[in-house]
Amino acid sequence: MPVMRAFLVVGASSSVGGAVVTRLSRDGDRVLATYHQNKRVPEAENIVAVRLDLTDEAELKAFGPSVMSHFGDLDAAIFLAGILPGHGLAEYDHGDIDRVMAVNFSGQAKLIRCLLPHFKPGSHVLMISSISAQRGSYDPIYAASKGAVLSLVKSLASWLAPKIRVNAIAPALIEDTTMFHDMAPEQQERHLSETPMRRLLRPHDLAEVIYDLCQDHWSHLNGACIDLNGGEYVR
Repeated sequence: MPVMRAFLVVGASSSVGGAVVTRLSRDGDRVLATYHQNKRVPEAENIVAVRLDLTDEAELKAFGPSVMSHFGDLDAAIFLAGILPGHGLAEYDHGDIDRVMAVNFSGQAKLIRCLLPHFKPGSHVLMISSISAQRGSYDPIYAASKGAVLSLVKSLASWLAPKIRVNAIAPALIEDTTMFHDMAPEQQERHLSETPMRRLLRPHDLAEVIYDLCQDHWSHLNGACIDLNGGEYVR
């Protein structure tokens, strides 16, 4: 019988969370799926849903002893959590800046620190950055938080290897997500027209990429950022 793997998906109720959890659990592997406010997590015998607030220090510290001790050690952790206010700098107040950085970056970094004893040898951490981290954005705090993710990935890839490999994905606008639907039609069209492929990434396609990157044939991918933008921004 094949050995069942254990995945953690942080932010499983995000716009792409359902597709990712469904793909990871399809072959019987166990998935621990976290959510904050909305428990929009697929239901199955091999999926465990738990509430986690990335801005709450006490919850982050308790996650390992209270949750991981029961779930078991991880083969991979996928970080999908993120918020995009879509504000210019002058529209932010100080609390909003702190919250975006906590959810998109510092809370995730703290959680990884707490999870370090709970990773199996050869495990994988995969974080979601953004095209905004590479070319900038009207929302500078969101772009900065996603840029911090890339810097964290580069550093952890050196220090956590060979036990854990760490990588990032930087997508452009993803079709049929909250961010997509919050945009005016002319903004959606602008993103589409700027993409040489003339189509946007879809949630289930991203889920397939994430699933594949967790496979052993990617074991030498470490410290990298996979750009999924259809050529909209070429580095």
